[in-house]
Amino acid sequence: MTAEEAAAADAVIDLDADENSCPACMGTIPRGSPSCPDCGLRLF
Repeated sequence: MTAEEAAAADAVIDLDADENSCPACMGTIPRGSPSCPDCGLRLF
């Protein structure tokens, strides 16, 4: 596991933020999205 992968695994999603970084692919997740538009990771 790379340092970047380890950091992503420890990431916390702030559902009130305007956007977040996906912990799986590091893509941008817009506010209110139930999943990452890049990789499909479900957040809730």
